[in-house]
Amino acid sequence: MAVAFRFSSVLAPRHEESRPRLTVVPKEDRRYVVFAVAAASVLLAMGLVVAVRAHMAQQQMKIDKLNYDISRAREHFDTLRAERASLQSPEVLTEQARAMGMVPSQGVTIVNVPAGIAAEVAATVGKVDADVVATSESPLDEFGRLKKTVVGAP
Repeated sequence: MAVAFRFSSVLAPRHEESRPRLTVVPKEDRRYVVFAVAAASVLLAMGLVVAVRAHMAQQQMKIDKLNYDISRAREHFDTLRAERASLQSPEVLTEQARAMGMVPSQGVTIVNVPAGIAAEVAATVGKVDADVVATSESPLDEFGRLKKTVVGAP
């Protein structure tokens, strides 16, 4: 058990005048400030959401315009390709040739050139065509045949 003693010699008596007067101060009402900050932050968040959605809508409109331009370009390309195909058709080419004064050929005549004449021409020109050389003979056999034809001796 504790007992409290008051020693008057240790503790000086207090006077009422030296003591500060205490008063009750009314509590400041901060609810309005908190409510204003909360409302402002909610409005700011809603504004940001609206701004983001508006930006997204603008970008979507640009994408839609690009898609439309691409589809128009593809249709134009298909139209041009069809026009080119019709211009390259044999019927149109024949009509244009007739309009320019050309006539169709009457027939093809193939003239056989004897090998000796072809070899003589090749030797004098100095050029041997691939169809003349395209035999299974060796180059020496061909040289001997060309020499016989041109010079007349083996």
